[in-house]
Amino acid sequence: MEINESAAQGGARPTVFIVNPIAGSKQCEELFAKAEARLKARGAEYRVLYSEYPGHSVELAKQAIAEGADYIVAVGGDGTISEVVSVIVGRPGVRFGVLPFGTGNDFASAIGIPTEPEKAADLLLDGKAFPCDLGRVNTKYFTNVAGLGFDVDVLRSVEKHKKGKSGMLPYVIGIMDAIMHRHKIHCFVSLDGGEEEEMDALIITACNGRRFGGGMVVAPEARPDDGLFDICISRWVGFFRLLTLLPLFIKGKHVGKKPIIYKRARTISVRTEGEFTVELDGELIEKTPVTCTVMPGALRVVRPAFN
Repeated sequence: MEINESAAQGGARPTVFIVNPIAGSKQCEELFAKAEARLKARGAEYRVLYSEYPGHSVELAKQAIAEGADYIVAVGGDGTISEVVSVIVGRPGVRFGVLPFGTGNDFASAIGIPTEPEKAADLLLDGKAFPCDLGRVNTKYFTNVAGLGFDVDVLRSVEKHKKGKSGMLPYVIGIMDAIMHRHKIHCFVSLDGGEEEEMDALIITACNGRRFGGGMVVAPEARPDDGLFDICISRWVGFFRLLTLLPLFIKGKHVGKKPIIYKRARTISVRTEGEFTVELDGELIEKTPVTCTVMPGALRVVRPAFN
């Protein structure tokens, strides 16, 4: 059996899977084996390339494109997805797929990709390619969320606590650590080129997807195909107020609360008093000042149709 025509042009060229074997606390290989068993059972034609170091997925995606691949699947977490997408963006003839075998899988959740290996493999074979927005920060791209402030504090803390721990435990410990060592952002924010607003902020995010950090629903109303970011900002709050806000963020119930600014925009520009790190899909790769711009329909993703 060939891959469905809607997903890979009749299977004329084999699908290329780019696998990050250490994703998902090194569970990615085991999960991919289950997906691959389904692919083989259904007679799919494909090639598998394994990344060996940070940034290697970028090189492998370039290699796949140079060899004529028109359907590339990222196998891993949000970091692997971002690396592959950075190569595919601007190539409308290339379809993109995801096997979400990382830890958080936030972008896959945003576009409705199942985490069960067999179901995800079936979707890759039978699904259609739909447009999906991307974000650009200065010269770099992101699929899910760009942010600064508390989310960066959490990421740094999670990385610190990952050694010897697996699953969501590093995230839980990281959040607790970040609460104790959060940083106030004195900043100037402008949406869609409008007048700057000066404020002290706890967190500033430009969201294409709904959640980050493995499940914190920062932008409950976001859609990755509407041509807009959902902008979620929390003004600076004290320790005890933050403790009451966090459960609301986890459930996506914070919108409308007093310290929260929630708007939609095509661009957001942020400059800060002092330099702050900006995270893109969980990677700490930018510094303020930044301008985030949405790129409507920049990616063609094999996914379920949105309601």
